[in-house]
Amino acid sequence: MNIIIRRTLLVAALAVPGLALATNESESNHPIAQAQTIPIEADAGSGKGGAIIDGVIGNLSGAAALDTDYFRFDGTEGDVVTLDIDGGMGGLRNVDTVVAIFGPPPTYAVLRLNDDAGLPLDPGSIHAYDSRITNFRLPTTGSYIVGVSSYPRRFANGGGTTSNALGANANGDYTLLISGVTVALLQINIEIKPGSGEVAPINPKSRGKIPVALLGASDFVVANVDVDSVTFGHSGDEKSLSKCGDPTDVNGDAFPDLVCHFENQAAAWAPTDDEGILKGELGSGLKFEGRGWLKVVPVKAQ
Repeated sequence: MNIIIRRTLLVAALAVPGLALATNESESNHPIAQAQTIPIEADAGSGKGGAIIDGVIGNLSGAAALDTDYFRFDGTEGDVVTLDIDGGMGGLRNVDTVVAIFGPPPTYAVLRLNDDAGLPLDPGSIHAYDSRITNFRLPTTGSYIVGVSSYPRRFANGGGTTSNALGANANGDYTLLISGVTVALLQINIEIKPGSGEVAPINPKSRGKIPVALLGASDFVVANVDVDSVTFGHSGDEKSLSKCGDPTDVNGDAFPDLVCHFENQAAAWAPTDDEGILKGELGSGLKFEGRGWLKVVPVKAQ
C-alpha cells in the first residue's frame, strides 16, 4: 500500500556493516513484473554488497489488506546471498512475513522460500516469524526477484501466492536486508590537470608527471581508496603512479578529492587518445574506474 515508513535500524547497520542507509519501498511494486529495482551498494566490511529496504505489507493501522512486495536486484553467478527480514515482528505493527527468491521472467520460478526462520534468532529479529533465506548461491548471472508477503500467503511459480487469506499478523512494517551480492564496477569522476579549465594537453615524450584529481562524491569516499591499487594511462592498467597527496576539496563541492601524480611516459599514450583512464580499488575490494578528457600533442608539433 502507499504507506511507507523509513526506519534506519541499528540492527540493520550491524547486519550489513557497510550500508548505513535504507531504501524505502516504493509502490506499486506488484505484480512481480513491476518489481521495484534495488541498487546494490558496496559493503565496506566485506568487498561484496547489498541493500537495506524498509517496507510495509498492507496497512500500519486499521483493517488488514492484501499486499505483496517485489524487489529486483542484479547478481553474479556464484554469489552466496542472504535475504533477511528484520523487525516484522516487533515493529510498528506485527507482520508474519514470508520471503522468496525468484528466477528471471517469463517463468519467475521460485528458487527458495522461507516462512519462519526459526531458532536461533539472528540480530535484528525478536521472533522466529521473521523469515530468512541464508546462503543461497545464485545459479546464473542476471536479475533476481525477492518477494515479501505474509502468512499464509506463500509464493508459487510465476510470482503469485498460494492463498488470498489474511492471517492474524497479515500487515505491518519490516526491513529486508540483502547481502553477499557482487557489486558492479563503480564509475567515478576524474579531472586531468585539475584547475586548468581546458582539455588537458599531453606530450607523450615529456618526462614529467600528470596530476589527476579523483573527485569525491556521496558514493565515493576518497579516504577509502587503496592508493597502491591506482593505475592510469592509455588503457587504465598502466602502473604509472608516482604519489598521491592528502584529501582536499579541489572543485568546491564539499566532498574531499584525491590528487595523484602519474609518470607521463609510463602512461603509454597513443597518438589517437582523447581520454585517460584511471582504475583502482577501495579498501573493501570494490573496483572503480574514471575517465577524463585529454588531447595528445601531435608528433609534428612536438
